[in-house]
Amino acid sequence: MGRLIGRLLASTRVRVTAAAVLAVACALGVSAALVDGSLQHDRQRILMSTAQQQANEVGDFNPEMTLPLVLPPDPTLQLGLVQVVRNGKVIGESRVLRNIPPLWLPGEPKLSENSYVFAGQARDVHVVAVPLNVAHINATVVVITSLGQYDHSLADVQRILEIGMPILLAVVGLICWFIVGRALRPIEALRREVTEIATSPGHHRIAEPGTGDEVGRLARTLNSMLDRIEASSSRERRFVSDASHELRSPIANIRTEVEVALHHPELADWPSTARAVLSENERMGQLVQELLLLARSDEGSLLSSSVATDMAEVAESEAVASNGSGPEVIVRTVAAPVAVPAVYLERMVANLVGNARRFAVTRVEVTVAREGSSAILRVRDDGPGVAPADRARIFERFVRLDEARDRGDGGFGLGLAIVADLCRAYGGTVEVGDAGPGAVFTIRFPLARGGSLRRRLRQPTPV
Repeated sequence: MGRLIGRLLASTRVRVTAAAVLAVACALGVSAALVDGSLQHDRQRILMSTAQQQANEVGDFNPEMTLPLVLPPDPTLQLGLVQVVRNGKVIGESRVLRNIPPLWLPGEPKLSENSYVFAGQARDVHVVAVPLNVAHINATVVVITSLGQYDHSLADVQRILEIGMPILLAVVGLICWFIVGRALRPIEALRREVTEIATSPGHHRIAEPGTGDEVGRLARTLNSMLDRIEASSSRERRFVSDASHELRSPIANIRTEVEVALHHPELADWPSTARAVLSENERMGQLVQELLLLARSDEGSLLSSSVATDMAEVAESEAVASNGSGPEVIVRTVAAPVAVPAVYLERMVANLVGNARRFAVTRVEVTVAREGSSAILRVRDDGPGVAPADRARIFERFVRLDEARDRGDGGFGLGLAIVADLCRAYGGTVEVGDAGPGAVFTIRFPLARGGSLRRRLRQPTPV
């Protein structure tokens, strides 16, 4: 029973209906209280108005107050019976009140209940004393009236409220239950569709109602979310597949080297075998390090930068470290502080310079400049360049163009992906263009404002 009640209270339909009924009940309760208070106030006003009207008629009919007095014709208890009292004596009365002693004497309350006068004939009989001064003669008009008929009408109104309010609340509840049910029906249909999609493999989308209302916008939002989830899931599956493939190669090479050496130990060149195993191990370690860096980027757990790093200093240091065998690296820079941790800026510059040296024929040019409020790093080579169709794709993970598929060059297809991820993480952009001949890679970051400038210390990139 308790579980059933809990499920009912958890239902939006039940809660909305209950809230609507409660709100209407409160409004009706306040309205009923106001109506009852108004009717009670009118009861007193009617009583005093009736007495004053009868007293005025007595004064109008007797301008000289000479006996016998002329009283209002056809008096009734509802219209008000009249008894005129002067000096404690009755000097005029309605026919029904003949031979009845004064119903009011000086010193008594002006308004009192006196039902015993008409016991068994009327209920709620009131006596109202109204002072009267006509022709310099002071008298008191005592008006006897019954509010029984008014009370009967008041009781009818209260009875109608007592019966009608529950009926009205029931009608409101049924209407609200029906309207809320119809409003929630499309949402329930969406829930069932989402449940089916969650339990069914493959590409599925929610049927959009095309109504343009909140339900339609919710369906479009859910479809957009499903698109992102599917794209993320596909990317993760491809990432895991490519990572497994890349790790399989060095592991297989290590296994082959060791097995061959163990099969012919007397002929094995153990120092050469050790160097080959160490080389493959370093290659595998580099891949794992790059994968961990990408994972931290995906999780949003990269280091924060509290001080600025000079992009020019990083570029100059990387050029010095890269020069040796192979294409020459030429650097032209101006100071350009950016809010990027030095270790990540070093990784981006190293990846771009290494990628350019891999394809350059004679030289690589690295320039750092300021353009407005941005710091610009350009890495240009004189190699074959990048086809326009491949310029967006090369920043994806594990993407290598045909010219870069030689395993001997040490590439995994992650260097440019790391550059793109780090640029996005720190508010920068990266793009590739045509250098004619060759390619030019450009990264752009906002110039850092204020703060100290970090002096670059070459150190391993954290993961």
